[in-house]
Amino acid sequence: MPLQIDAFLLILRLLLIVLFYLFLMQVVIAIRRDLRQDRTGSAKASTSLGHLVVINSGPSEVPPGTSYPLAMRTSIGRGPTNTIRIQHPTVSAENTNLSYQNGVWYVQDAGSHNGTFVNDQPAREALPAKVGDIIRVGYISFQIKP
Repeated sequence: MPLQIDAFLLILRLLLIVLFYLFLMQVVIAIRRDLRQDRTGSAKASTSLGHLVVINSGPSEVPPGTSYPLAMRTSIGRGPTNTIRIQHPTVSAENTNLSYQNGVWYVQDAGSHNGTFVNDQPAREALPAKVGDIIRVGYISFQIKP
């Protein structure tokens, strides 16, 4: 009788080890799949939505030619929650919001002190913008590029 219990416990331990390794393998597979999706998903988003390229940095230290990738919803400002952070006194903590809807960019000022402009028009309400248009945030001018 004690031999049967020892054999049963040995088989139970081996089964538990096999199940544990199968579980770990499933976790690794799921993590790899998620990482692969994130990498391909972010690459598609950045190529399809475009970039904001600095064309005139004004008195800021942002060099002209600096390119920022655009997301479906992009915010510009000094604050830490913005998609594009620009540390300059002429840029408010929450300065500008851009959103992409039905193939068109919409630009709106977020109540900033120095304003947001699309092709020199104030963007107090959401204004449509397209590739090639100039967006001015404070004294910094950006161009929407593909």
